[in-house]
Amino acid sequence: MTGNYLLFPSERNREGNQGAMPHTSKGNCMSTILVVYYSNTGSNKYVAERIAHDLECDIERIRPRLPAFPMILMSSFLKISAGIKPLQHNLADYEKVILCGPVAAGQFLAPLRDFVKKYRQRINKLYFATNCGSSDKHKDGKFGYGKIFTALEQELGDKLVFARAFPIALVIPQDKQDDADYVMKTRLSDENFKGEIAERLDGFVAKVKL
Repeated sequence: MTGNYLLFPSERNREGNQGAMPHTSKGNCMSTILVVYYSNTGSNKYVAERIAHDLECDIERIRPRLPAFPMILMSSFLKISAGIKPLQHNLADYEKVILCGPVAAGQFLAPLRDFVKKYRQRINKLYFATNCGSSDKHKDGKFGYGKIFTALEQELGDKLVFARAFPIALVIPQDKQDDADYVMKTRLSDENFKGEIAERLDGFVAKVKL
């Protein structure tokens, strides 16, 4: 792990050879990139839409078969499949897929896990972005996002290129950092998505463009 993100072997190899894998585009749209997301509160939807906007690429929502969040949370903790509806886009048509979704209480939520298991063979290169409640300071703790990044690498191997966290703590005032209720109620928006969190997104988009 490097800082608060993971740079995987396939990405490290390309950093020394930028331009060796040029992407093709259709008009202004990077048609070889697809953003796929699941969001409960709307914050990961916001991140996904920002990424898709900056890359001018396709985007699609993951649709759980059981949309009630308590059921999703239960299946996540029990590590059982809740099922997702088929995607409208064919992942095999895309050079790069960006998966965006939450990490809750240290759990890779069921819709995200189901997506990876269902479409693993069709994914060429995966990038993962998460807006989560766990902070960078606690990323390696029981409820941190670090273990999710590691589990994804173990599941996908070289297919996983890059993973980046956008903790909600980055938009919360310092004196509210330990206020659990305040943290739970905070949502990303144009008003608070600025400073370090916006810089992280710019860096993430730059990595995808390599």
